[in-house]
Amino acid sequence: MRADLSPPPWATHLLSDLTDWRKAPLPVAELKPFDLPDDAYFEYAWQDAAGEKHPDPDNANPLLNPWWKFASHLTGPAYRPDKWVVGEGVRPQGRVLRLRVPTRHFGADRQLLVYTPAGMGESKLPAIYFQDGKAYYGWGRVCQTLDRMIAAGEVGAAHLVFLTPSQRTVEYAFNDDYLAHVVDEVLPAVEARVQCNGRRTAWGASLGGLCSAHLAWAHPDLFQQVVSQSGAFLFSPDMDFEFPFAGNESFRRQVESDGARPLRWHLDCGRLEWLTASNARLADALNRQGAEVNHLTRSAGHNWVNWRNGLSDGLRFALPR
Repeated sequence: MRADLSPPPWATHLLSDLTDWRKAPLPVAELKPFDLPDDAYFEYAWQDAAGEKHPDPDNANPLLNPWWKFASHLTGPAYRPDKWVVGEGVRPQGRVLRLRVPTRHFGADRQLLVYTPAGMGESKLPAIYFQDGKAYYGWGRVCQTLDRMIAAGEVGAAHLVFLTPSQRTVEYAFNDDYLAHVVDEVLPAVEARVQCNGRRTAWGASLGGLCSAHLAWAHPDLFQQVVSQSGAFLFSPDMDFEFPFAGNESFRRQVESDGARPLRWHLDCGRLEWLTASNARLADALNRQGAEVNHLTRSAGHNWVNWRNGLSDGLRFALPR
């Protein structure tokens, strides 16, 4: 697909998936028509002289990015949302438990949700622990996707556990206290209320994907699977988290140093984002150790439309019939 964008008269730069947004804004004086894959979902915005970001006034497509209300989008002629994506207005059919978990690792009690498919409240099931739980429950609508896939015989059932951080970067980035909170406090609280059969998956997106990988790597006795969507595997503890476009891939280096763990991996990343190469290098490192690795890419960037389109693949991996 050929994209030929016309900047508004006030625009100074184009920000987009192809420029990693803040990393390398493109001056409008250098803007030329460019090619995108025919199946692409592509987000962009215009920046003015004051550095403010704005949607494209010439683009009538709805704004779909829940983080950034300035992100316009284009889709290629072959783009289709995943068939299992659930639109707004559809409620989960199962049971939602709201739990308050006391913690000695952080200042205040934590609240989380546990979803169990309809009619399975007393069943012994696998458990999937989601980082950024508010986003996966609300924007992602993963409960509704699970309901539909169970009804169609695509996947098995599971308890879905939704954890939401208080200080996301502080807690998710190389924080042993957060991992201890999940293992020592969250797991016992959840599994005192629902029955887990011992199969657990750590699941997250972006920095939550990195955190999920660290969680399972540190506790392979508790977690057998990782589902990471656009995992921030470029990151390292010494990097600038305000400008996260350079890092030493410390988790991959830890994997190579530690040796194999008995874990299965589903690594899903967009092809139009800055984390693509680091995800591929991690997949290669795990493959060399003999791990089971499902590595997928999609013609999209670092956003919830991409991750929502990847929910069904992740659920099939985590909950095979």
